[in-house]
Amino acid sequence: MVKIVGLSGSPRKDGNTEILVKEALKAAKSRGAETEFVSLAGKEIQPCQACYTCRLEESKGECAIEDDLAEIFEKFKEADGIIIGSPVYFLTVTAQLKALFDRSLVLRYGKGKVKGKPGIKRTPDFLLSNKAGGAISVAGSTGQQLTILEILKWMVFQDMVVVGNEFDLGTNARAGLKGGARKDKAALQQARHTGLRVAEIAKRLNPGKITG
Repeated sequence: MVKIVGLSGSPRKDGNTEILVKEALKAAKSRGAETEFVSLAGKEIQPCQACYTCRLEESKGECAIEDDLAEIFEKFKEADGIIIGSPVYFLTVTAQLKALFDRSLVLRYGKGKVKGKPGIKRTPDFLLSNKAGGAISVAGSTGQQLTILEILKWMVFQDMVVVGNEFDLGTNARAGLKGGARKDKAALQQARHTGLRVAEIAKRLNPGKITG
């Protein structure tokens, strides 16, 4: 059985981003996937310090910063598909999610960067390689597509397999007040389709995990 992890990059618990990510996971589960929801709300997430400890061979790809991201990154590693949602903050992702993206350099160096071996191609160990990925964004007015692109660019940089949906590059929702996404039938449908597509591609990429 493939596993899909859905992450809400909003600092607000029970907000519109969480509603849409959970809707996507519900759809993925309907296609036989195991699902898990993760929220950045209330998490301690420090910014990247550019120390590059994660690139050293002896570090084995472990970040020098101790906070809540290590546990989240472990969930990403175990997943076959990842859905990331973010509200729009000044036409981009939240500060919490951007910090996660910056710190995720560690996911490109899971075995550390091999030293003293010139000529070896692709020395980084891309830990998210070939995982299916989809994006969700919600705003009270505009900026959803720009935010979706930020998420998808991160996924491409992590060597993931990016999917869209039958509507857009990702789930593009408009909701201002908390809980407003529940009333947006089009947004809920987009979220469901994002979940279905991520589950579908994750299954195709992992045929050995398909049951039933």
